Amino acid sequence: MEAATLKRPRILKKTHKNLEEKRDPLTSLPEPLLHHILSYLAMKDVIRTSVLAKRWRYMWLYVPCLKFSPMKISRSKEVAFINQSLLIHKGPAIQKFSLAFLQPDAETHHVDSWIYFAKTRNVNELNLDFGDIRHVHRYRLPHFLFSSTSLTVLSLVRCEIHFPVKFELDSLKTLSLEQVYFSEGEINDLIKSAPILESLSLTNCQRSADLAVYMYRGSTMKTLKIHESDQVSSDSLLSILGLYIASFELVTTMSRKYYLIDGMRPLESASFGCNKVNCGQYETGKENTVFKILDSVRHAKRLRLCSCYIQVLCRNKEQRLNCLSFDATCLEIKTGLTKGELPGISCMLGHSPNIKTLIISIEKIHAKNLNNNSEGGEYWKLQEPIFVDLLCNLKDVKIYNFMKNLESKQMSTTEDFLAHLQNDMNFLRFLLKNSRNV
Repeated sequence: MEAATLKRPRILKKTHKNLEEKRDPLTSLPEPLLHHILSYLAMKDVIRTSVLAKRWRYMWLYVPCLKFSPMKISRSKEVAFINQSLLIHKGPAIQKFSLAFLQPDAETHHVDSWIYFAKTRNVNELNLDFGDIRHVHRYRLPHFLFSSTSLTVLSLVRCEIHFPVKFELDSLKTLSLEQVYFSEGEINDLIKSAPILESLSLTNCQRSADLAVYMYRGSTMKTLKIHESDQVSSDSLLSILGLYIASFELVTTMSRKYYLIDGMRPLESASFGCNKVNCGQYETGKENTVFKILDSVRHAKRLRLCSCYIQVLCRNKEQRLNCLSFDATCLEIKTGLTKGELPGISCMLGHSPNIKTLIISIEKIHAKNLNNNSEGGEYWKLQEPIFVDLLCNLKDVKIYNFMKNLESKQMSTTEDFLAHLQNDMNFLRFLLKNSRNV
C-alpha cells in the first residue's frame, strides 16, 4: 500500500505531461525543428514565445538564427534590446544572423560589435540591411569581417566596402550586394579572394562609376545577376568579360553609355530584362549594343528575353540577324503580342533552329499600344511560307496569361476585342501548323 502511494505522484506527473503534449503538439516537436520554426520570426517575437510553455522559457537563448528587424521604439531602446539579446545568448554557433538597421551613423560602434559577435560565433549566413535610400551616409563594413572562415552566404544592402590589402573568404559561396559602394576594380579582388564563390548578385551598384566584372578560367562561379535602374551615369561602362558561368541575368534600362559583354562560354541560361514597371522600347541608338549582347550569349541553351529586346530586333533586322544564330533549345519571350513586337518574335524563332521548348509570357498592353496589334492577325499568315521546316524540333509550347489583354477595360468596342482575339489565335495557329511535333 505504501509503495503504491509513492508511485502515484509519478504516474500523475507522467499523465499530466501526456495531457499537456496532447493539448500542445507543437511543444513535443524535436528541438531542431522548433529552432527552424523560430528562424522565421524576428527576435522580439522569438522572445515572446518564452511564455507559451515551460519548455519554451529558455529556448530563445539558444536559437541559431537571429533576426533583428526595425522596431517602433526609440533608437536607444532598440540598440539596448539588441545589445542585451546578444549578451545573454548562449548558443555556441550562429547559422544565420540578419540585421535591418536604418541610419546607423551614431551607432557605428554598436553595429561593429554586433557583426563581431556573429563572426566569433562562426556565422554561416550574414544579412545586413542599412537600406534607407534617403540617407546620404553609408555604413562602412569593418575589415575584420573579411577574415571569416565560416561565412558561406553574405548579403549587404546600402553600405560601403573598403577591402583590406589582404583578405580571404575561404567558405563564401553566395554574395549579394545591393546599393553597395566599392572602389573601381575591388569587386574583382573580392571574387579572387573567394575561391569557391558560386553566385554573385549586384543590384544598383556603382551607379555613378564604371562596373567591371572579370572572371578567370579556374573560377567556381555558376551564377551572375546584375540589376540596374535608370539612375546610373550616362557616361559609365558596364563590362563583363571572360566569364565561365552557367547562368547569367542582366536587367537594365540601358542607361549606361557602353555595354561590353564577351567570353561567356559555356552558358546554360541567359536572361535579359529592362527593369521597368512597364516594359517598353529602348531608346534609339541602343540597337548595336543589344545585338552585341545577344551575340555574346548565342551559345546559351536557355534564353529569356523581355519585350524591349524583342522590339529592338525589329529595327534593321536584315542587316544584323542574317549572320546570327542561337543554339537555345528553350526560348522564353515576354511579350504583349503587339504589332511592333511580332517581327522580333519572328526573328528569334527563325534564328533559333534548335528550339524544343517555347515559352510565351503574355504581358499587359498599355493603352497607347492597344491598337498596335490590330493587324497582327494577318501577320502570321504571311510568315508561314518562310517557316517551312524551321520549327521542326519544337515539341513543347507553353503560353502563360493567354488572352490576358482581352480582359482590358480599355478595349471598348467589339471590333477591338475581335481584332485582339484574332491576333492571339492566329499566332497559335501558326505555331501548330509549322511545328510537326507539338
